Amino acid sequence: MALADLARRANRAVPALANRWFDRRHGVRTRGIVQLADLGVAGANRVWHDPSDTLLLRRALRRLGVGPSDVFLDLGAGKGRALLVAAREPFARFLGVEISPELVAVARANVAAVPAARGRVELVCGDAAAYAIPDDVSVAYLFCPFTGPVFAAVVANLLASYDRRPRPLHVLYLYPFEHDHLIATRRIAPVAVTERPWVVRRETGDLVVTYRVGPPSSYDPARPAPGLGAWGGAHGPGLRLDGEFERASA
Repeated sequence: MALADLARRANRAVPALANRWFDRRHGVRTRGIVQLADLGVAGANRVWHDPSDTLLLRRALRRLGVGPSDVFLDLGAGKGRALLVAAREPFARFLGVEISPELVAVARANVAAVPAARGRVELVCGDAAAYAIPDDVSVAYLFCPFTGPVFAAVVANLLASYDRRPRPLHVLYLYPFEHDHLIATRRIAPVAVTERPWVVRRETGDLVVTYRVGPPSSYDPARPAPGLGAWGGAHGPGLRLDGEFERASA
């Protein structure tokens, strides 16, 4: 077996064990990739459900340093794993948007099983592109749930929310397929990159990029943010998705 294959297997082993332990410890069911076609909600530029890496997300949230006035929003909440991880942090409340009624039902059952999340999480079944982002959201999280025009519509809604009520607002983006679209807005700037701990070999999308939302023309994508490597400016590493997925227009 090639060294690269061994490294990839090792990279998957630690998070797989951590995610399995997470479910067992909390008595929930968050594991497993789900194809949207199997749920009857497939659509152009909507990506299959793949649960978030608990270790990686927790690390990104801890670096952000949230407080009791912050509000967490998971766009593409799936079975609710990211909401359950975030519930360990001192957010004021938690919101999740998911297009599949079946996944929403699973997420609600999982939330009800975890005391830290029970009664504090609001799950909405609907299209994220049509969701009006509440004006108290301070952390929006995505694990590459959609691309192309769907992603562009969600970003427009996010900026509209900021404009209605300017405030500290961050985006956490795991597997940032649409990185270039975000920074092309000149309003969403990369500020940190969080990589998965305990990996044998770094992989291109195996990270969370944290972005800060600001007023118009607050960021110049031609001037890369220092210390973020390829993710500091335009034309971040070209991540791929299996299947036909558009990229949002700049």
